[in-house]
Amino acid sequence: MTASSLSMTMYLILTQVSSRALTFIGNQILLRFLSPTLLGIAVQLELLSVTVLYSARESLRVALQRRPKTSNYADAEEDESFATTRGQSIVNLAYLVIGVGLLLGLVSEVSYFLKANVKILLSPDFNAAFIIYSIATAIELFAEPSFLIIQQNAMSAARAKAETVAAITRCLSACVTAVVLRYTGQVPSVLPFAIGQLTYASVLFSLYYAAAQTVSRHRHFRLLPVPIDEPEYLLTLFNRPIVYLASTMYMQSIFKLLLTEGDAFILSAFSSLADQGSFHLAANYGGLLARLIFQPLEEGSRNIFGRTLSTTTSSSASTTNIQAALSHLSSLVHFYLLAACPLVTLAPPLVPLLSSFLFGSTFRTPALTSLLSTYIYYIPFMAVNGILDAFATSIATPAQFRLQSVFMALFTALYALVAWSLLQKLELGAPGLVWANIFNMTMRIAWSCWFITSWIKQQYGDMGEKKAKAFWSNCIPHTAVLLATVTATGLTLARTAQSSPFVNTITSNTTQATNATAADGDLDVRNRIDLVAQATLFTVTM
Repeated sequence: MTASSLSMTMYLILTQVSSRALTFIGNQILLRFLSPTLLGIAVQLELLSVTVLYSARESLRVALQRRPKTSNYADAEEDESFATTRGQSIVNLAYLVIGVGLLLGLVSEVSYFLKANVKILLSPDFNAAFIIYSIATAIELFAEPSFLIIQQNAMSAARAKAETVAAITRCLSACVTAVVLRYTGQVPSVLPFAIGQLTYASVLFSLYYAAAQTVSRHRHFRLLPVPIDEPEYLLTLFNRPIVYLASTMYMQSIFKLLLTEGDAFILSAFSSLADQGSFHLAANYGGLLARLIFQPLEEGSRNIFGRTLSTTTSSSASTTNIQAALSHLSSLVHFYLLAACPLVTLAPPLVPLLSSFLFGSTFRTPALTSLLSTYIYYIPFMAVNGILDAFATSIATPAQFRLQSVFMALFTALYALVAWSLLQKLELGAPGLVWANIFNMTMRIAWSCWFITSWIKQQYGDMGEKKAKAFWSNCIPHTAVLLATVTATGLTLARTAQSSPFVNTITSNTTQATNATAADGDLDVRNRIDLVAQATLFTVTM
């Protein structure tokens, strides 16, 4: 890992930790003023915004990360013409994102408004919140030129500052709005979420723009579209190779969106607003570790893989870069798996002890506690898939991207089938959707493992088989660690199985028994502590 990449990754991690720590308190306050139903409505509005933003910008972001590093930032200082053209090219491409995003936003928002449940449309302040979310989404789209300049020039400090301040102000503005509405006698609504999102987008745009403007003045390009008179540019504006690569990756990004946000789409189709709100809450708390640590590592690694593996100036350099990238990947996977061992053994028994502190009486139910405990088992799958996918995306050719899109389509169909079966047929509710997500991630991890193994064999020729085995061997923790984890996790699951709503539902549906569940779904505190002690005993072998 280069010094700049390490710095960027550390900044991203510090950004996530600081912003999440400060907003955690605000979120705890906000939950006291809301119901699961209102949270479910807010989830749908947020999902609409995320869908538009991800669909519009993800493929171009990844394509730019794969851009060959023909010159670095220091070189650009010596070559003013190159720096100007490169910067203007990035800005021009960003306006493709804005155009596509505005069109997608218009179609998506009109479609949603026409098909939304009447209960949602008649909820307090929904129309105002809907308009505010739409404006916030547009503002985030217009921040894309500045973001790409920041990303391409590894301005991690500027990005960290912008995202931290934006996250904090979003939380503060949402809390203030909720408190004001409460003490002025207004009916609780989703308006605080909308105000928070608008504040977030506005602050993010302003700080991104200020940072990018400094670079544009120094490099003599503009943050508006400007023609570039070179043959490789479409319509004298857009870099042809990058546009073609982004177009190739577009369908893959759509399938990734469906797989990543599939739980939200499925819940919105088959579950009540209250269930959607509860699942969103569980996902936020259960996925906190992923957002704090794993996501910044994934983003930093994606930059490393894209730039390292695109540099092939010589055979020896190429071999060195490949080995460095594989070493970085195996170290991260090994770290993820080691971190997962104590997580899956110690965390689930502790969830009921913490739920009384985390949630208000409106949200604190045995069902939500069980959902959070189940969600913890999903986190390692999510983390490993993220880093493997980052590597696979960095090395794939356009033809391989098309092949991956076919597999993604298959995975999407299988995931939808499994999720529908667990939700509709077995009636497992939100925990069933978590297990469907685990199934989904397992498929994606298996594909990435196969793809990476094939790539290693191709790169090393006759030594490929040996290199691939050595690589995966470096990824896996010691056998004793795995056995201790499996044993401890098995004990935890066995002790909690009889009181789990998930297991009780399966038993009820398969045996047609009634009244087979206990009146109280939680183990008492003493049993929980006993489970943690047993898990710790096995985990210390690490």
